[in-house]
Amino acid sequence: MDRKIQYKKFKNWAEKHQFSLNDLFPTIGKTKVYHINLSEENKTVRTEAEFNNPVFFDGKLAEIQEKNTDSIITGGYLEKRSLYTSDIYNAENSKEKRNIHLGVDFWLAKGTSIHAFLDGEVVCAVHQKSYKGYGGFIILKHKINDLEFYTLYGHLSEESVNNYTVGHRLKKGDKIGILGTYEENGAWVPHLHFQIMLSLLDYKDDFPGVALESEINFWGEMCPNPNYLIKSMALK
Repeated sequence: MDRKIQYKKFKNWAEKHQFSLNDLFPTIGKTKVYHINLSEENKTVRTEAEFNNPVFFDGKLAEIQEKNTDSIITGGYLEKRSLYTSDIYNAENSKEKRNIHLGVDFWLAKGTSIHAFLDGEVVCAVHQKSYKGYGGFIILKHKINDLEFYTLYGHLSEESVNNYTVGHRLKKGDKIGILGTYEENGAWVPHLHFQIMLSLLDYKDDFPGVALESEINFWGEMCPNPNYLIKSMALK
């Protein structure tokens, strides 16, 4: 099916359904979000050194959380970030660096329980050991009548992904896993990278979470805005 038709079909379906962050995070008792900017112009982590220092970055997030105790620190969709320094973000046949974020990040504590917001089938459950990779990540396939799409849950614990094999089915509300520690989640301050995909393309046991700016139109349609589901005014 044509990508633009798929995108429109998903968007039309999403507009008719309401999902709560309580579906993803039922144990934390929060559904409001506080949008955090990590683009090139951000003032939270201004240098690569600050971004890659987990104590500093976590401290900044803690300061924001203390002022917004009823909200989940969230953001990042199609955000251009200058903070991706690992070689895994190098582009093939291009001098560009992949720096456009294709999902939404939810900055939550390690061990936070992540749950399925829809019935789904596990099509990928992998623990990446690469620096600044996903760590533990799971991709679920969702099929609703003639609509098919995928959701990706990145930076989980290693144990979380070891619980699954391809074909495992989850019901809405089932626990997927927990957020991993810095040491097992790709060397990130704990958070969930949540992403929607309309196709897995030709990827096996992986899928880009960051894209080239020159390809933003393609990836913006291939990976629709998760806020179509969340419908948060703070993320518009």
